[in-house]
Amino acid sequence: MAWLVIVLLPVAGRAQSADAIDAPRITQQAFKKLVAAQNVVIVDTRNLEAFDESHMRGALPLPLEGRLTWPDAYEKTVAILLKTRKPVVAYCA
Repeated sequence: MAWLVIVLLPVAGRAQSADAIDAPRITQQAFKKLVAAQNVVIVDTRNLEAFDESHMRGALPLPLEGRLTWPDAYEKTVAILLKTRKPVVAYCA
């Protein structure tokens, strides 16, 4: 299983297609090391119902399924991601 590392940054005045997003991937082993070192911010991009049903411990919800932008209600989560110096790992499954 591979994990996707993604940094979410607003792009002013420019829309991106889903094909234009190219985030590096990391292995599950590398992800486990980041978690063990408490050196990662985990983002769950599934819909809120799926997040509420189950999610990784400490994960932040940011439902992006089928979207290239986040809902306004998640600006606080986005602010956390923009401030962090830790790697951000997003997952959707």
